[in-house]
Amino acid sequence: MLRMRYSEDARATSCSVEGALREQVRRRTGYDPFREDAPEEADVAIGKRDAILIATLRYRDEGGRASAPRYFSAPDSDAGCELLTSYIALSIAFTLTPFGSDAQAPATAPPRPELAPPPAPPRSRPPPARPAPASEPAGILSTLRGGTGVFAQIGLTDQLIGGVSWFCRVHWSNRLSFALEARRAFLPLSSGTSGRGWSLDTSSPGGEPMHTRILVTNAVVPCLHTNDVLATCALVELGLLTLTGQRSSDSALLLVFAALGFRTGVELALNDWLSFTTHLDLLTAVGLQERPHVDVLRAPHLSASVGAGVIAAF
Repeated sequence: MLRMRYSEDARATSCSVEGALREQVRRRTGYDPFREDAPEEADVAIGKRDAILIATLRYRDEGGRASAPRYFSAPDSDAGCELLTSYIALSIAFTLTPFGSDAQAPATAPPRPELAPPPAPPRSRPPPARPAPASEPAGILSTLRGGTGVFAQIGLTDQLIGGVSWFCRVHWSNRLSFALEARRAFLPLSSGTSGRGWSLDTSSPGGEPMHTRILVTNAVVPCLHTNDVLATCALVELGLLTLTGQRSSDSALLLVFAALGFRTGVELALNDWLSFTTHLDLLTAVGLQERPHVDVLRAPHLSASVGAGVIAAF
């Protein structure tokens, strides 16, 4: 037998369950186990913390020694109050089993009910971890890319020329890249004469007309990518210009020149590994060697070119 001491915090008056608790224990044990002169005591206290109802249950023996407290919790609502009452009643009914030998207890004790564990009090969730910025590369060299394209250029010669280009590009980050680019131009033959400093049509020492036949350039292209689409680059270019006569290959001349300039371009992603690019170049070319009898490469020349191509990521 037990005597029950019941108390509740002023903040938990919405869950006053003493009568319901006594009734549920009677129903679960099959008899009335509470008596005011019983030597053992069950101390039930109902409190509230934030929006959670918390019940504390202690047992005291006839010498007044208290057992370790047990705690039960439920949300502060009508349903939560009923749930909390059920938890306490189950625990008391289970604990009363050793006292079943009392003369007033029935001869056959009911089977022990299965006690569901009380729900744990809600814990505040830590803030989600901030993801690493997408712009930070996994290593020093984040991406290797290669591509090919076509271009058209004017200013380097008297006529509009076009050709193909190939390049390989390495990204150190999402904002900085470095490329090596090679170009091969396809040049039309010219039949007239020109008095300008950089010409398709010039003459050998014997007076034979000479025509530009081959134009090959290689460039170093460091770029700053201001966002995912736009890029601004510097250009350092080295080229070979070959002129040949129509009557004899002995009159061929090989001229070397350099060019400096800048590029602005747009790159659009087609899928995860393929992109389309287009760009505009402005260059100033100067000759690295002079041929007095050839009316080319005597002064700086401005040229402009546009190009487009595809880029594949590796």
